[in-house]
Amino acid sequence: MISINHIRLRSITAAHTFCADIPLTNGLNIIQAGNTSGKSTCLQAIIYGLGLERSLGSNLEVPLPHAMRERIQMVKKGSYEDVIQSYVMLEVKNDVGEVVTVRRDIVGGNERKLVQTWPGRTIDGRHEGSDQKDFFLHDAGSAVRADGFHAYLSRFTGWELPNVPRFDGTECPLYMETLFPMFFVEQKRGWSTTQGPLPTFFRIQDLPRRVMEFILDLDAGKVRRNRVELRKQILHLEQRWRDKREDLIGSAGSLVRVVGLPQSPSAEFSRGGDTWLSVYYRDEWVSIDTVSTNVAERAEELDKVEPTNADEAQLRVKERLVAAEDRNSDLTAQLLVLRQEHQLALAEQRSLEERVDALRVDLDRNRDAEKLQRLGSAIGIAASENACPTCHQEVSRELLPDADVQSMGLAENIAFIKSQLDLYESMLVTSVGVLSGLRVRYRSIDEELSDVRAAIRGLKNDLLRPSSRPIRSELEELVRLQSRLEHWQSLQEMIDGSLDELRQNAADWVMLREEYKNLGSGELTASDKRKVRSMQTAMQGLLKSFGFGSFLPEEISLSDDNFRPQVVRRDDDGELIEKDIGFEASASDGIRLKWAYYLSLISLSQSFETNHLGMVVFDEPGQQHMKDVDLSTFLSWASANIGSNRQMIVSTSETLERVKESVDGAEVNIRPFDGFILKPHLANS
Repeated sequence: MISINHIRLRSITAAHTFCADIPLTNGLNIIQAGNTSGKSTCLQAIIYGLGLERSLGSNLEVPLPHAMRERIQMVKKGSYEDVIQSYVMLEVKNDVGEVVTVRRDIVGGNERKLVQTWPGRTIDGRHEGSDQKDFFLHDAGSAVRADGFHAYLSRFTGWELPNVPRFDGTECPLYMETLFPMFFVEQKRGWSTTQGPLPTFFRIQDLPRRVMEFILDLDAGKVRRNRVELRKQILHLEQRWRDKREDLIGSAGSLVRVVGLPQSPSAEFSRGGDTWLSVYYRDEWVSIDTVSTNVAERAEELDKVEPTNADEAQLRVKERLVAAEDRNSDLTAQLLVLRQEHQLALAEQRSLEERVDALRVDLDRNRDAEKLQRLGSAIGIAASENACPTCHQEVSRELLPDADVQSMGLAENIAFIKSQLDLYESMLVTSVGVLSGLRVRYRSIDEELSDVRAAIRGLKNDLLRPSSRPIRSELEELVRLQSRLEHWQSLQEMIDGSLDELRQNAADWVMLREEYKNLGSGELTASDKRKVRSMQTAMQGLLKSFGFGSFLPEEISLSDDNFRPQVVRRDDDGELIEKDIGFEASASDGIRLKWAYYLSLISLSQSFETNHLGMVVFDEPGQQHMKDVDLSTFLSWASANIGSNRQMIVSTSETLERVKESVDGAEVNIRPFDGFILKPHLANS
């Protein structure tokens, strides 16, 4: 929470310094002056000094009149003097008693995006505490970085602004500019709507709901934000899993298949699911542990064989050569069959992909048609009127077969297409796995074929070797086996490390999923409903006090969707219906509704834990020429109910006498002005 202790404006010309100083207190503050005297200028200085001009619109123009920007006059119909320098200073206090003085130049000084601050009550130049600190505004990061003014101001206020989704799918903070219209009712547009108006150009989804959920500090808003954040983390872990899984499979190489590794993280895998490496060896899939044991035994057997010369080993070499040539023929035939299987599997995968794409298009079209039907569109009934639903040409009845079968409705069609899409997507995943397995088999057989052909060459060389020379084919086989063993062992070590990371990833995913499940639906909790009902009751009471007459006050409630006031009535059938008040209320009742809504909101902050700023500003709350009793009741309520720990600032052109009558002697800070509030002093003052 914050309050404004002091507003200072300076507009300096070559001859004079025009000044306005307005000390403020907690409770009710009334700035009383005639029309076009500068009341709105003083209040708009709060917006400009805090860098919140984007709460009024998307541009960054100074929301102050020409007297603070271009030219100023001493009296009405007097001559103008050109402004050569001007600035705004505010002294702001938070709910823990910290005070900061803020200065922002307008013309003739620093860049407008620069905000200067001093700790303590230094608006009169009496510097207390540490030195000056500067911040930047309206550039990227000003709401989140340490040197951004709104990041500093949100910390000073005690706010922790949440991230919220935009319409383009990105996220941004719930900027202070989106919240400030709920605390400051400015004269030009502020009275045009009950809530806000809120700046929509930030493109934040469900902005009214998100603003009110934050101000009311509703559990539903926290749950929704937590759900979004957890969902982001879950999606991040799922994407990380897919990336890591793809890297693992790619690093395993084209001769090894990873078995038992799920497509997505799972609870079973996080608890140590059975996953292993498999190779296609000797015409079957075998775990790498098993084949490593077999190959190691063969290597050990070859290592124990004593070297023999070609003459002694001739019979053994011939037998091995015949076996190798038979294996060569068998592997060559297998490769031919695998090529055909691969082509068929590839064609099937492409067919499944086309079918999945077509089903997705059909699903989108049927959903769009269902939406149009809900909106009352007649499109879609052409088939029942003997017309082609695609080209809309008439179809002869004789061309259609006689059948009593009734076609499916859109909802049934959508359900059927979704079931078909699930089926074909599952088949596509299976097809991809089959195709991957075929590739591993092909490359494994191709590599074995290369080894067999190398063995054949070696065996033939041994047969041609001089009888006294030792044979080499067995030694060459031993070298090949040992090389393969080393490769498999290195693969196993690498895979084991990756599997540990994936298990931790899956464990984190399971934990977040459980947390997400336990968060709840994001609907209003019992505590939330008590807050909303309390605000609604307070609003209804204020409407009655202010003389609201367009509807019965008890018919006015707060929408569960965006917390705007709505009217609840029974229709001719006795059913309760809810509808926005909109233009059904009179102009004066629209102002009364605005009063009641904003005052019930600040009143709620005195009895419930909320994120209300603790300050509310009304610029000319009687500007619609309402009856005296209305404004009198408004000021009377404020003087009696805005406590010493809250602040309300009101500007009015009512006479001082009527203002004093309205507050009836209550302790109120009334600041009356005659003529222009910006009054001239000597240039050297």
